[in-house]
Amino acid sequence: MIQIPAIDNYSLSAKVYLGNKTLQKNKVLIINSATAVHKNLYHHYATYMSKHGYNVVTYDYRGIADSRPKKLKGFKTSFIDWGEKDFSGVIDFVKQEFPNDCIVTLGHSIGGTIIGMTPKNTEIRGIITIAAQTAYYKDWSKEQKKKIYFLWHVIFPLVTKVIGYFPGKRLGLLEDVPKGVVDQWHTRRKHTNMKQQMEAMGVQFFYNTYSSKLLTLGIEDDPIGTKIAIKRVHDLFVRSDKKLEIIPVSSVPTNKIGHFGFFSRKFQDTLWKKTLLWFDAIK
Repeated sequence: MIQIPAIDNYSLSAKVYLGNKTLQKNKVLIINSATAVHKNLYHHYATYMSKHGYNVVTYDYRGIADSRPKKLKGFKTSFIDWGEKDFSGVIDFVKQEFPNDCIVTLGHSIGGTIIGMTPKNTEIRGIITIAAQTAYYKDWSKEQKKKIYFLWHVIFPLVTKVIGYFPGKRLGLLEDVPKGVVDQWHTRRKHTNMKQQMEAMGVQFFYNTYSSKLLTLGIEDDPIGTKIAIKRVHDLFVRSDKKLEIIPVSSVPTNKIGHFGFFSRKFQDTLWKKTLLWFDAIK
């Protein structure tokens, strides 16, 4: 485990997986986590990619898991900080540590969305996003929309208001989440256009500065990362060489993938190999 400084010097907990030297690809892969997810979720996938010659970096955003302060109540951060400051700092780190490697990135859920929140995305040669969306409830699947809405827009904000942050670990719902992130999440019930919403607050976006390869992946049975949801982020990358693809559950040996299942080891010969071959083709 190491510490990587964000561009404002906030210390981020990270892990580096050095690539197999006999299969060295001269590429470094940054994995951006989903909201409220510990970097350890991506351990097996990161190990797989390192065995195939990639240097890999996983990390926790500020306020999450091993990058949280001792006292989370009163800690101020947002999705914007994760992109502008944290992801930017990780890009600077890999440029310094792996100067001869080209940078590629896999962003899961919000981890794909925040790629457009840093001007440093021009340093990246290839991006795969998985279920990258903006948490807008009207985009969710009809079957689970009411359940997720009640959880995200009633329970989460109410508990957060009382405690000062969302105690996800205590409730068995992933990691604890800072109040600012939950508040920003909650406002998505009112707006269809996240970009316009953030720009109205004076936040600058950089989706249109990225001009390299982009593969946007959605999962057929993901109730959050539906096609319309991931297309909102996909469409923001107006200059990239891009493709959007929905993975059918029937294409892999399982009857369920969902929002997090992609990173299960049972998909190393199917879904993981698909991403490996795509990153391999990046020049």
